Amino acid sequence: MRAAARIAFAFALVLIAACSGGATNNGAATVGGGADGTGDGAADGATIEAIPSGDGGPSLDTTALSLVSIGALDQPVDAASRTGDAAVYFVSRSGTIHRFVDGAFIATPALDITDLTVGEGERGLLGLAFSSDGSTAYLNYTNLAGDTTIASVAVRSDGVFDRATMTTLLEIEQPFRNHNAGDVVVEPSGTLLVPMGDGGSADDPLRVSLDDSSLLGKVVRLDPRDRSTTVLAKGLRNPWRVDLYGNQLWLADVGQNEWEEVSVLDISRASASGVSNPVDFGWSAYEANERFNQDQSSPRHVPPVFAYRHGDDGCSVSGGAVATRGALRNRYVFADYCSGRLWSIATDNAKPAASLHFDALDSPSAVVRAADDIFVLSLSGTIWRLRG
Repeated sequence: MRAAARIAFAFALVLIAACSGGATNNGAATVGGGADGTGDGAADGATIEAIPSGDGGPSLDTTALSLVSIGALDQPVDAASRTGDAAVYFVSRSGTIHRFVDGAFIATPALDITDLTVGEGERGLLGLAFSSDGSTAYLNYTNLAGDTTIASVAVRSDGVFDRATMTTLLEIEQPFRNHNAGDVVVEPSGTLLVPMGDGGSADDPLRVSLDDSSLLGKVVRLDPRDRSTTVLAKGLRNPWRVDLYGNQLWLADVGQNEWEEVSVLDISRASASGVSNPVDFGWSAYEANERFNQDQSSPRHVPPVFAYRHGDDGCSVSGGAVATRGALRNRYVFADYCSGRLWSIATDNAKPAASLHFDALDSPSAVVRAADDIFVLSLSGTIWRLRG
């Protein structure tokens, strides 16, 4: 199982086959994908109760914690919300974005770019974020050549994207099919944060992650006004999902042979360091805290705040977002695709211990926050909302 997981990221098709014995199907059906982009999944309203846990400290009461199925979508990978809009926008890897309003999906997609991307393996429409006023959406997708594309598109008052306004802001060539990362985050200033994987294959074969001349393996700040870029961090393998919480960017970085990592980038410190001194998370000189490629050097290696070894806990981290309310308020919530486990860690502890809340979820591909809710997205189609 681990050999396949080292090569393919959490939701890649090869990993689905390889890890099928590692996670128990809890009732979510195999994704179907109707004409409107919605898919099969667990019945709406189906509930999974949390595992009783007592390792999160005396103030962590999770007795009322549960996951509630709210619907299904073909290959859901991200979600976002915008100012002045009650809808939550869910992203289908196949190339569509769907509005979820009043407990149901709107039948017509808010955006369809299925002619610009192919949703397979680790490619497709992968990330969505909105400007602070909600008038502009930012997309992260792989184009038909397989290269990372960051684009902007205007959003009408009714929530429909005006595709005629779609503008490419940045393209980054991808040498292999995997490790595309895929997220995009909007900072309060209006600039974008784009996490990038190391280009793919395995073991960082092109040695780009620590190479300052490449945007691969980096956290890139992109200014949509002039399309300028600044590298804030390097030494990343495949930071699939990230979450900006205050001045901290939480990154779930999918590991290689032995370790899955959660790292934190202090945006204020990274910005002050300047272009010539990006924060260094170590890959591929290090995998977590262990030396990996001996020909790579990382003297300023910043270790992860949390890491777990491949085994019963899984083999592919599915990050990750900080809860802003409820029992897990101010805790970072993340899962593992292979094991189906979901944990949380404290955000105010330099060496946090993980509290396990759910086990054997069906192929959790991402944990995201939208409209102050935490959603767990299953590649099988089910979308769960964290309750309690």
